[in-house]
Amino acid sequence: MKKIKTFIPALLIVMGVILISGCEKLKLQKDFNRSTTDTLDAHVGKNAWAYLKSRAYSNTTDTVFRRMYDAIIYSGIDTNLYMQQNKTYLIYTNAAVTTAKTGLWATYLTSKKVAAKSFKDYSAADLKNYLLFLILDGQYSHYNLPLTDVEVKTLAPVGIFNTNFTGFIIPAFTANNPNSTLKIKVLNSSPGNTSDYPLQINSTTNVYSSDYLTTNGVIQVMNTPVSPIYPK
Repeated sequence: MKKIKTFIPALLIVMGVILISGCEKLKLQKDFNRSTTDTLDAHVGKNAWAYLKSRAYSNTTDTVFRRMYDAIIYSGIDTNLYMQQNKTYLIYTNAAVTTAKTGLWATYLTSKKVAAKSFKDYSAADLKNYLLFLILDGQYSHYNLPLTDVEVKTLAPVGIFNTNFTGFIIPAFTANNPNSTLKIKVLNSSPGNTSDYPLQINSTTNVYSSDYLTTNGVIQVMNTPVSPIYPK
């Protein structure tokens, strides 16, 4: 019993030191204020063309836009368009181009009605018109879009996507798009825990990563290709 009596006070002293030490650490912690949030700065500090190139061939570790860059160069589109003010650019990741079942090379067939293996399987002129369709006249993002569709003018020529369109072979069930426009809105739901209220194009395709603020406009990154045909 004597040993037990001497052990208990010693144990209490040790516990007291731990508790005091713990309390001292807690005093250093700060209360979390839910009314303020910390977000990444969306400004990329360069124009859309410079940003796209920086993530295509500037280094070997970040090549996410390499296929998009290849498409632009092959098509012969004026790259100055990616430096114009007040534009929204739909920029494709590599996956949006090459994914076996849903990528651009698989979704839109060549004139031979087979999936492409490179952009050179398509007509450069057709590809140019398609890339013009991916440049929107005006800046559209979470900062100004509503929860309902906004019809947006693209830089694609009016009438190029009519019923006689001879470019990419597009599924027959799609509708005509004589004005070369598309619809865009903020989706009023969260499809997944990594996609909260994304932007949605033509009521079908969600923006993969949104609102990169360039010095001349905004970039919306797509992981799935966008149809040039206006939805019914």
